[in-house]
Amino acid sequence: MAKKNVAKPLRALSALPLVGVIFILAIMAVSAMSSAHAPNSGAREALFDLYQRLHPAPPGQASAFHVVEIDRESLSAIGPWPWPRTIIADLAARTKQAGAKAVLFVEPVDAPDPLSPDVIGSFWLNNAQDSDLAQSLAALPSTDQSLAAVFADRKGALAVAAAPDRLPRQGLSLERSDVVAAQWLSANDASTDYFALPSASLRFQLSDTLADAASIAVAATPHDPDGFFRRMPLLWSLNGKPVPSIALEAARLASDSAVVTAIGSQNAINAAGQPLRALTIEERVLPLSNNALRIFSPKHPALPRTSALALYDESRANSQLRDKVVLIGLDKSISGAVNMRRGELSTAQAHGQIAAQIHNGATLNRPSWIGYVEALAVMFLGAGAIICAQKLDFWRAVFLAGMLSTLIIGGSFVLYASNALLFDPLSAAAAMFLGAFSVAGGRTLGVVLRDDHVRAAFHGSLPEGAMKTLRESKNNDLLQGAQRRVTVLACELRLADEDLKRLAPYPEDITNLMASACNALRKTIITTGGAADQADGGKIFAYFNAPLEQADHVDAACSSALRLVESMDKINEELDASPRTRGVQIHLAIGIASQDAVIGPMGHGRNNRYSAFGPAVEMAAYLRKQAEYYGPAIICDEPIYRETHHHFAYLELDRIRTGDATSTSSIYALVGNPFIKSSKSYRSLDETHRQLLSAYRAGDWATAEEMLGKVKGLPGAAIALFDIYEDRIRKMAKNGKAPADWDGALDVKI
Repeated sequence: MAKKNVAKPLRALSALPLVGVIFILAIMAVSAMSSAHAPNSGAREALFDLYQRLHPAPPGQASAFHVVEIDRESLSAIGPWPWPRTIIADLAARTKQAGAKAVLFVEPVDAPDPLSPDVIGSFWLNNAQDSDLAQSLAALPSTDQSLAAVFADRKGALAVAAAPDRLPRQGLSLERSDVVAAQWLSANDASTDYFALPSASLRFQLSDTLADAASIAVAATPHDPDGFFRRMPLLWSLNGKPVPSIALEAARLASDSAVVTAIGSQNAINAAGQPLRALTIEERVLPLSNNALRIFSPKHPALPRTSALALYDESRANSQLRDKVVLIGLDKSISGAVNMRRGELSTAQAHGQIAAQIHNGATLNRPSWIGYVEALAVMFLGAGAIICAQKLDFWRAVFLAGMLSTLIIGGSFVLYASNALLFDPLSAAAAMFLGAFSVAGGRTLGVVLRDDHVRAAFHGSLPEGAMKTLRESKNNDLLQGAQRRVTVLACELRLADEDLKRLAPYPEDITNLMASACNALRKTIITTGGAADQADGGKIFAYFNAPLEQADHVDAACSSALRLVESMDKINEELDASPRTRGVQIHLAIGIASQDAVIGPMGHGRNNRYSAFGPAVEMAAYLRKQAEYYGPAIICDEPIYRETHHHFAYLELDRIRTGDATSTSSIYALVGNPFIKSSKSYRSLDETHRQLLSAYRAGDWATAEEMLGKVKGLPGAAIALFDIYEDRIRKMAKNGKAPADWDGALDVKI
């Protein structure tokens, strides 16, 4: 009792690594689910970046867009930046004259033009220098009017809000935005009036002249925490109204689509409204994650571009701008580069690339439910790794985890390449390695639980899987009693009376012979996954689904029985080869039953034995006794037959009624493996035998005699079974008509 009490805390101690790993797996699963769409997952985003390098987006119709760059050459010729908006207006007008379909000015105009006459005049007035000159300057037309005049009767847009509003450590700030306020935007759900959109703010009040003359779009390119631009919010909230990004407006102008449809996420409504789940434009669905479109870069992301100075060269036709949506903006060396994973681009080029992605319909999809799938993968694969690692040695478990991790990452890449679906395999792969390594920790602590005496007591009795569990001391509950369904194989070795008389002068030979045969059968039982229990004399019981649980224990018992017959045939061949034992044969009787039983160690110390008792053991022992009566044959009960008749060949032997039972059950002879079952001779024997039993149980003695004559002429019918039925049918036919309650069943006592 003291030993048992000491073992309990030690078992709990050995379980600590496993408990800790399960806790860590739970944390990993929750983290995978909660951060599935967060922009700050470095390893995940680095993997997705690698996918895009290996399999970039198709080039599509990038030629629908063109960038006019205000580069250093243009600044040297025209003047330093910022240019007056009259020059910008002239540049936009020249772009239109070159045949552009639409023009978007990417540099924000939500600040007064510092070179506008009214701004200069106001500055002088405020500083009280030359008031007359200042008033004259202030009275001159505003440069905003020149810019507005160009955009008033042409397709195009002006940029605002170069930087988004952000919350500390929480990414983009969301703001309630009224869908009804935008004529170009509709909601797929008529009841939806508000969306929760990323917030953008004007640096200064936008002049009414520009606001009334041109479409307004947001130029912001929010970077991830690692400094890369991977996702673009297509819709922004500006003063409570939805405003498109430059990229979305460019794509909308390129496709001549008047209306963009917003699809909200009904399951994630917050105080600001519904987050966006997707946008549709010209039947192209753009899946969004956290209100943003993932950037899907082609192999060569830069768009065709022209220097702004080229538009002032009268000798050049600039025909490359015809029917293009043109984005005018500063060169990256002047305004600063947008850092994308496939290179640095200017703001205009970045928006142009995303506009081309929208126009082509090339999208990356990371749906809202993907976090749940990744969390489940962490838990199931981590638990699976723990289970596998308990059955394998450490390095095999690590190798298996590595192989499965490679397959999962490969599968993730296949999903990306075939369906543009982004599945993060890293957490699941880490969970598998964690599960494998956790078993090593459990084994280290489990050293204190090793009991060599207990293991030695069961050596040669338990299958290797159970012995490995004992050696590694991971589950001492293995040696405690349990009650469950068990498949019991009862076998008995016997020498015929004449052989016993012949070997009577050599009793040592008899005991050695039986011991050798029993040892061979025990090895076969253990090899096939059963626990062997030596009973008195030449009797052996084998228990399947014990001590470790086996899903296929019924199949394993049947396979073991057939292997036992093969082993016995080899032993008898060896006996026949020896002059001293030539002609001596050991007879093997086998019965198999599958019912409930109590299993566990029954003994002490080195005299311990793993055994069982209960209905399954009693039925198997009864069937073993019937083996020579019907056979020789392997006799099985009805549960065995029902679960394995699709796999093994059987012949029904009899219908029996046990004790006071009112119902009957059948017993069967296991004839052979699937090859026997598929043979023509077996099928003929089985079909004729079924007809024989049907006639016999119906009391049709004439048909039964006819079928008996046919079956005894078939291959494989030279067994006692058909002699039994011949005797029964003859006696029943002599008595005449069958009794009124006749059902062909035998009343037996087990």
